[in-house]
Amino acid sequence: MQITQDIEYKAGNYLRISKDDDDLSPSSGKNESNSIASQRLLIKDFLKKHPEITVYDEYCDDGYTGTNFDRPRFQDMITDIKKGVINCIIVKDLSRFGREYIESGRYIEKIFPALGVRFIAINDNYDSAANDSAANDFILPFKNLINDSYCRDISIKVRSNLDVKRRNGEFVGSRVVYGYKRSSDDKNKLVTDETASLVIKDIFRMKAEGMSAERIAAQLNASGVLSPTEYKKVNGSKEKYAFQKHKKSLWSAVAIYRILSNEIYTGTLLQGKTTTPNYKVKKTVKKSKNEWSRTENAHEAIISRSQFELVQRILSEDTRSPKGKDRVHIFSGKVFCADCKSTLIRKVCKSGKKEYAYLICSGYKNGTTECFSHSIKEEVLCKTVLTFLKAQLDILLETEKALKAIENLSWEKREIEKLKRKIASQNEALQKVKRLKASLYEDLRDEIISEDEYHTFKKEYDEKIIVTEETIRSLENDLHSVSEGLTDKQGWLFQFTKYQDIESLNRTIVVNLIDKIYVGANNEIEVIMRHKDQFAAVCEFIEHQKKEAV
Repeated sequence: MQITQDIEYKAGNYLRISKDDDDLSPSSGKNESNSIASQRLLIKDFLKKHPEITVYDEYCDDGYTGTNFDRPRFQDMITDIKKGVINCIIVKDLSRFGREYIESGRYIEKIFPALGVRFIAINDNYDSAANDSAANDFILPFKNLINDSYCRDISIKVRSNLDVKRRNGEFVGSRVVYGYKRSSDDKNKLVTDETASLVIKDIFRMKAEGMSAERIAAQLNASGVLSPTEYKKVNGSKEKYAFQKHKKSLWSAVAIYRILSNEIYTGTLLQGKTTTPNYKVKKTVKKSKNEWSRTENAHEAIISRSQFELVQRILSEDTRSPKGKDRVHIFSGKVFCADCKSTLIRKVCKSGKKEYAYLICSGYKNGTTECFSHSIKEEVLCKTVLTFLKAQLDILLETEKALKAIENLSWEKREIEKLKRKIASQNEALQKVKRLKASLYEDLRDEIISEDEYHTFKKEYDEKIIVTEETIRSLENDLHSVSEGLTDKQGWLFQFTKYQDIESLNRTIVVNLIDKIYVGANNEIEVIMRHKDQFAAVCEFIEHQKKEAV
């Protein structure tokens, strides 16, 4: 290879290593990877043989992928080229420059020659200033294509490996959620953080007691409890968050909501919620719910399933807190008009120094329905509901005793078999929909359906899959509850009988025991209990057992 010596070259040495091939050795005390050091040494030896080249600067991108050119030091190098301060680029090989063959080719074959920039890839024996560059130009696209293919193969292998780990219930996230930490024995296994898990339990407890997210956050801050970000800092984490605006992060209502809605605290691992279109496009896109990877009992639960579901009901039913109050109203989202089915809203009026609260139909107040006010004093509603609950709890307590008195609790077995049949039926329906979805492409290819019909059917099938899977999960939860036994703390009956000594109402009791309350004319009140179907099934079984005993 012969090089013209009458041109002075100001060189930029470009070095790069991605996260995938990084060989940084923390134990060695080095502040950069061995691969970077190797590239630097090779370029240094090369320059000894080329006195026409002097080094202007070194541009090092440590930890950046070669699939795109959005790298900080690479962009600095391009800026210096445009300024005219460098007219030569030296790299160890073409793969260090970039692995995207179209963009790499555009720079090497078009942009650099147009700017008068000499490009050297040492290990590939490529030098754009060489007399035999024409031969090299012929080989260059193939080398770039090979580098691109290598990157694609690596991406496929990485994706496949991550999918396998997710299906096996292994944690593959980059950040561990507050309340957990990586196991010292297995980085893909989560274990509870004793200190943080206590805070998680307190947050769920306070929400179940009716406290607003804002109040919970304020109380944690007032108590000096470190926010998740600060807690991780104290424990040696170097994670940085884009949403962090202040040096010290505090608890916020948003952070509280994130925790309360995160199913991971029940021991369930949900992964693969987002993806990237391919190895060249790094922008993440959301995946449909039916495509998520879900693993039950993947790690130790901090919050029981029943408590988590209770809080989700509270979150779905909670409206804003009353003005000047830090708790959601006791009947918020629970009381409805018996006629128009609109919610009843709370109003407060003053008489002297006393305040009186009452509820009226929101449809009537807003003039959206031809309804009546259905006005009822809050005090009357509380007393009536409390009396009703006490009576129902007495019945449930007697029911529990009756079940215990029956030696052969075949009701449990019967319910288990019934639930298993329902689950099997839903699974069969799910597989049928998945088969129909899978056959859509063949129908499109064979022109049986149009492209518009294809997208319409696919959307419908995706929605059916989501609904069916949610139904299956609900049935499986019911099966789990029944299997644990009616007197178990996870069982629905316990959720009722544990309140048998109540003397007053609170938000937790109302949400846990009551589904809806309807208020009709003349203060007529109908209370719909939760788990009324299960209760009816138990009562039916007891009556059946009594008849058989006779």
